[in-house]
Amino acid sequence: MLLSMTGYGRAEAAFERKRLSIEVRSVNHRFCEISVRLPKMLANLEAQIRERTQAKLSRGKIYVNLSLDGSEEETGALKVNDAAATAYLNALKDLQQKLKLPGEIQLATLLALPEVLTWDSQVVEEETAWKITGPALEKALDDILSMKRREGDNLARDLLQRVDLIQSALENVVERVPHMVSSQRERLANRLAEISADLEYNRQRLESEIVLFVDRTDCTEECIRLRSHLEQFRELVRAPEPAGRKLNFLLQEMNREANTIGSKAQDVAIARDVIVIKEEIERIREQVQNFE
Repeated sequence: MLLSMTGYGRAEAAFERKRLSIEVRSVNHRFCEISVRLPKMLANLEAQIRERTQAKLSRGKIYVNLSLDGSEEETGALKVNDAAATAYLNALKDLQQKLKLPGEIQLATLLALPEVLTWDSQVVEEETAWKITGPALEKALDDILSMKRREGDNLARDLLQRVDLIQSALENVVERVPHMVSSQRERLANRLAEISADLEYNRQRLESEIVLFVDRTDCTEECIRLRSHLEQFRELVRAPEPAGRKLNFLLQEMNREANTIGSKAQDVAIARDVIVIKEEIERIREQVQNFE
């Protein structure tokens, strides 16, 4: 099964006469990195939210955002920060004396200054908050997983088509190899005939050259391994667990075999098929970066 690393999920729940909204977004990332944003009254749930999210989503840059409709401060009490107000007042009086400014310092002036009025937010008891938040988070995670699966299925179909193209090109290579050896055998025989008229020498030299050539150009083992990698690729795409990292490693091995085939095979037709194989591997590699 392929899961796209990009997705979006959302869920809502009633929470103390408010509406709790949970949004989960995921984008491509090499590892699993989770960012959680919470209202102050739910700050004690961060560890549980991270743990549950990582259990469901194994890879990607993941953003989890919890919000309550209306202002968060409505759940707390408005308070005057006496220490801040006193400090501001003393500082203003000192400034007024130094600059010899007339008039009185107004209450409205103090209240407009930062941190003079604050909301004393309430923190909901952790067990109580999780009873509501936990199920809503599960719904949001299931929602994003559903989207990731749909996108993964669409991309998987494209990948399998490209694997079929690689398979077709590989079969062309396998079919061409005997013709390549036969052609090279004939070319070597003609060259040796030009060098010497000694038939016995030519026969021994020809056999020696052919043995060396076959050893250098035989790509049968590489073709067999590449076939095996293609089959493994199909199995991983259809497997129930996320396979992004495994596919990425397998593509490295496929590319290595394709390079070896290209360097060994001294044949124009085979070279063309190897180019097709390497192009499709690169296109698949770009797509695989989007999977968990």
